[in-house]
Amino acid sequence: MNFTLTRLPKSEAEITVTLPFAEFEPYLARAAALVSEEITIEGFRKGKAPYEIVKNRVGEHAIYERAGELAVRKTYPNVLRELAAGNQLPASTHPIGRPQIEITKLAPGNELMYRAKTALLPAVTLPDVPEIARRIRAGREAQTVEEKEVQAALQWLQESRARLITVERPAQTGDRVEVDFEIRHEGVKIAEGDSRNHPLIIGQNKFIPGFEEALIGMKTGDRKEFTLPTPENWHEKSFAGKTLAISAQMRLVQERRMPELNDEFAKGIGNFPSRSALDASTREDLQTEKNEKETQRIRSLMIAQIAKDALIEVPDLLIEAEVDKMTEELRRGIADLGMKWEDYLVHIKKSPEELGREWRPEAERRVSVALTLREIAAGEHIEPSEEEVRERENRILGQFRTAHQAEKAIDPAELREYTKGVLRNEKVFEYLENIK
Repeated sequence: MNFTLTRLPKSEAEITVTLPFAEFEPYLARAAALVSEEITIEGFRKGKAPYEIVKNRVGEHAIYERAGELAVRKTYPNVLRELAAGNQLPASTHPIGRPQIEITKLAPGNELMYRAKTALLPAVTLPDVPEIARRIRAGREAQTVEEKEVQAALQWLQESRARLITVERPAQTGDRVEVDFEIRHEGVKIAEGDSRNHPLIIGQNKFIPGFEEALIGMKTGDRKEFTLPTPENWHEKSFAGKTLAISAQMRLVQERRMPELNDEFAKGIGNFPSRSALDASTREDLQTEKNEKETQRIRSLMIAQIAKDALIEVPDLLIEAEVDKMTEELRRGIADLGMKWEDYLVHIKKSPEELGREWRPEAERRVSVALTLREIAAGEHIEPSEEEVRERENRILGQFRTAHQAEKAIDPAELREYTKGVLRNEKVFEYLENIK
C-alpha cells in the first residue's frame, strides 16, 4: 500500500492511497460473501455462494463497489497510523471528523485508488477557563418542585391508565374522539390538511385553536362545517392570521374512565407500598429532572462562552459536515411527521443550499464548542479509561440482537472514537463544575 499526504489551507489535508490488486483481492471474496447474505441464491445457504455464482447473479461491478468500501474502511485507519508514526501527522494536528472519501480507480484486475480529504485538529487558544466557569456557575438557580407540578404528573399517570369506553352520547371535554376532517383556505385544501380517524383528546388543545371545542356536542356520525381564525403567531406561517374552512365528521366518541389515585393504584404501577410513597417518588423524580436541566443549562452557558472567547481556525470541512448532520436530522424529523422532504422544501420555499447557508453560523458554533472541549481535555489530561470505553461500547452494542447485526451497522473504529469523545466531554464538564 502506497500513500501521499498533501496539506491544504485552513487545517485540512488530502491523502491519496493506492492499494495493489494483490492486496485488494481478499476484499473481493469478503464482499461477495456479504452480497450473497443479502440475496437468495437457489442451492446455497446465505453467505456461502461461490464468487462466480454471486458475480453472475448481481454483476461484478456490485461486488467491486462493496469491496472498495470494505478496503477503504480497513486501510484508511492504517494509513493514519503510519502517517502518525512517521510524524507526518503528529498528535497536535491529527485528523478529526469524518473524511470525504472518493474512490478514483476501481476496475477488475487493477489496483484500488482513493482520495481522502480530512480536517486536521486546528490550534485552539483558550481564554481564562477557570474564571469563566466560576462566573457562570455563580448564576446557578436553586430548583424547587411545586405541589401543582406533582399533581400534574400524577394526573398524567392517571390518564395514561384510563379505560376507554365507547359511548353514543355527544362528545364533551375530556373525551377521546376520532374524527375525519378536511381543511381549506379560500376553497383550496391546504398541504397535509386532511386526515381520517384522527385521534384527539378534547381539551388538550393540541390542534388548531378552537378545533377541539367545535367538536363538543357532536355524536358518532355527525357532520359539521365551521371556520376558525388562526393566531398571528401560528407555527404554520403560511396560514397564520388566516381564516380556515373546516369540514369534520365524528367517527368515534370514547369516555375516559380514570382509576382512583389510591394505595391500590400506587401498588399497580411501580410496586409502591402506598399512595404517599408514590407522591414522594414523583416529587423526587421531578426534582432530579429539574436539577439535571439546570445542570445542562449551566454547562451549555459555560462551554458556549469559553468557545466564543477562544481563538480557533475552524476547518471548512468540519462546518460542512455539521451542516450535513443538521440537514439529516431535519429530514428524519420531517419523515417522522409523514411528510416528504421535497414537499417540505416547497412548503418553506427554500432549497437545501439555502438551508445550508442559513445553518452555517450555527454549525460553526457547534464545531467550535467541540474543538474547545477537546482542547480543555488535552490541556488538563482528561481521558476516559480503557475500562470506561469498553463498558460504554458494550452498552451501545447491546442494543443489537446479534454481534453480526452490530458488525454490519457499526464500524468498530468509529464506535471507539465516538465513545471516547462522549466520555471525554462528560469528564470535561465535570472538571468545569468542580474548578475552585
